[in-house]
Amino acid sequence: MVDFFSILHHFPSWFPGTYYYNFARERRWSIDNLYSQPYEHAQGSAWPSFLLKQLEAVSGRTLTDEEVSDIKGSAAVIFGAGAETTWTSLETFLLALLHYPEVQKKGQEEIDRLVGSDQLPTFDDYDALPYVGCVTQEILRWRPTVPIGLPHRLMEDDIYKGMFIPKGSVVFANALGMALDENIYAEPTKFNPDRFLPKSGGGNEEPYLGATFGFGQSRICPGRHLATASIWIAVATLFATVDITKAKDENGDEILPEIHFQTGLTRQANL
Repeated sequence: MVDFFSILHHFPSWFPGTYYYNFARERRWSIDNLYSQPYEHAQGSAWPSFLLKQLEAVSGRTLTDEEVSDIKGSAAVIFGAGAETTWTSLETFLLALLHYPEVQKKGQEEIDRLVGSDQLPTFDDYDALPYVGCVTQEILRWRPTVPIGLPHRLMEDDIYKGMFIPKGSVVFANALGMALDENIYAEPTKFNPDRFLPKSGGGNEEPYLGATFGFGQSRICPGRHLATASIWIAVATLFATVDITKAKDENGDEILPEIHFQTGLTRQANL
């Protein structure tokens, strides 16, 4: 909220409603740990990782404070931005399977047919598993994890569809609105991975939702490929190893959770 409305920076800490001052002060230690601990760990004996690779690339010379800060910040952003969004996407996937069990059946059939039951899928199987890829893209479209994207500020005056937007305006891209656009997606509220398949394969050849990761060359999410790959391998592994079924109440009746999400900067399924 403070990032969106900069005037809040100037309110005194005793002013009613400025609880965010104390919250930020109390949680500062967790941000410091996220920023510094992985870097300190990677300087010793560490598993292969992004941080270790960056340090090995500059081994043999002394880093400047700015370079150290950049490496720390890059690793922290990968975890901070990727952990919650990936997890919430998988929650969306689990909720979808409970409401659309035919998706799970079709995904399992593809894994069994093309990978087999004696091994787990790997990224080497990516091109051979088109339905798993479609499921991954439908997770991102059906309920975008960041429904209105991240705020951006206009650097100059602009006109969009006849509307004047002055320089300095903060704008949001309504990813959820684009995801549910009936002019682009047939039955947009339905979880239907087949929509992306070519018509020759029984699909509609509908486009992937690019708005999931933002727009532009330098401002689009730099971790979009990592995020998509993380979701893909999780989906493929779940199809290969488990059956997602409904829980039962004390009477033995199945419980079907509502399709309901907690709203915020990210959306989380209520499971």
